[in-house]
Amino acid sequence: MSSAPQNNAPQHATPSGASAAVSAVREVEMKLHLDPRDLSRVADLPALKAAAEGAPAVRDLRTVYYDTPDRRLFTGGIALRVRQDGDRFVQTLKTINAATPGDSAAVAIRKKWDWAIPTAAPDMTPFDAEGVAALVPEDARAALVSLFTTEFRRTTLLVRPDALTSIEVAVDEGQITAGNACARISEVELELKSGRVGRLFDLALLLQRSVPVRIGTESKAEIGERLVTGRLPAPVLPEPLGLTPVTTVAEAYRHIVRHGLRLLLANEACALAGGDVEGLHQMRVALRRLRTAIRLFRPLAGVPDACRAGNDIRWFSRQLGPARDWDVLLSHGIAPFAATGKASAAGLATLTAAVREARRAPALAAVEAIQSPRCTGLILALGAWLEDGAWQSGAAPEVRAQLDRPMAELSGPWLAAQHAKALKAGRDLEGADAAARDRLRRRLRKLRHTAEFFRGLYAETATVPFIAALDALLGALDADHDAAVAGVLLRDLSADRPDHRSAADATARWLAKQADRRRKALPGLWKVFRDGPVFW
Repeated sequence: MSSAPQNNAPQHATPSGASAAVSAVREVEMKLHLDPRDLSRVADLPALKAAAEGAPAVRDLRTVYYDTPDRRLFTGGIALRVRQDGDRFVQTLKTINAATPGDSAAVAIRKKWDWAIPTAAPDMTPFDAEGVAALVPEDARAALVSLFTTEFRRTTLLVRPDALTSIEVAVDEGQITAGNACARISEVELELKSGRVGRLFDLALLLQRSVPVRIGTESKAEIGERLVTGRLPAPVLPEPLGLTPVTTVAEAYRHIVRHGLRLLLANEACALAGGDVEGLHQMRVALRRLRTAIRLFRPLAGVPDACRAGNDIRWFSRQLGPARDWDVLLSHGIAPFAATGKASAAGLATLTAAVREARRAPALAAVEAIQSPRCTGLILALGAWLEDGAWQSGAAPEVRAQLDRPMAELSGPWLAAQHAKALKAGRDLEGADAAARDRLRRRLRKLRHTAEFFRGLYAETATVPFIAALDALLGALDADHDAAVAGVLLRDLSADRPDHRSAADATARWLAKQADRRRKALPGLWKVFRDGPVFW
């Protein structure tokens, strides 16, 4: 491999033969990570060769990525690169994030502009064209420097699973280099040239039956950017759902499930890096949303095959739960108690170290689950089932008629049903025991997810008061539950370790007092929620 790129100054002269493209190509692809030992097997898999058109092509590619020192292009969602392919040079602008986030989960949909240029140095002339000028502002062009390089061998194969589908399979092996930092490239890109998005999921599942794969969530540009900055992957919070009054029930279901899968995948890198515990939390939020959506739409859409055998969504959530419980103990128990100054700093420091050590095994179990074939198979199978659409096209006529109705006609009754169940679960809240409070908490959680699914169908001024009252009540019940779980963890941790007992007992007592204070506030929070207006 060559050394990292130097800060070559971009060329500003117009190269002969270069032409400015004013319209973008739409690129639709899925990325799969593989163990390097399995990579060479992909192009020779019988299932691929049987559907391949022609022999595999092998090329060595070297690509240099450019940006300003303050990362203006990346911040604006654009990557600029120059790729050398033999004696050819191609300059490319590409959007980093999906141009339309709701299009599909696990599939990156980007815009791309290509220009053939005569040398390895970038040419600025094409950026004067209408349609791309704003992507690389004129004042940023002179400041462009090379930041990182990718060098890899690419083996490509054109696969035609059926008469209407064409998918380019690109097997990449090499590395990304930024100064002294590097990351390995060992991946397969499936680019849809023609056909339906669902065929990408089908092909990925076909590959997974022969070689273990994991869905890739970051482009080479994003990985290179992290190498340059040294930043760990950040957690991704849920994006608003874009339902409108004309969205049909089937469209709403697709969008909601895609949203859950996207949130799950978007937080995988953060959870695996271990730098921010919020990534693991957001993965669990995504799983809860998926379970809620699948149950809610089950009478019309049925149950995905992936959720029948072993209920893998529930399995996956349970694998992530124990590590999250220890995270909550640290962030919502020990840390705020330490901030009060009412306990021995040395004792709490020792307890904190013990909690972190106790978290290690559950955290490793969570990582193992995230990286497992079972997890990848779940996501691919859900995606394939959703995008295939047989649950809609093959439905009975009366069900199909319901799926074709505007979501706004059904969201109100569905929300009302969830609301009624919550009211029933909380009617004896003042005398409720811990189990009853937890049942109410779970009911409210389902109502909260359902309200979030459909809030875009209603005026924001109507949804805000209801959701605020619901969040306040749910927050108090969550804190009550977290305190109970933390108490159990602290007792178990100190049972065989007398040196931790004093700090653990002090923390548990403080948590119990906070929980008691919150329980006293529950009747008032319940009354505000119960008596408040609904928005549907």
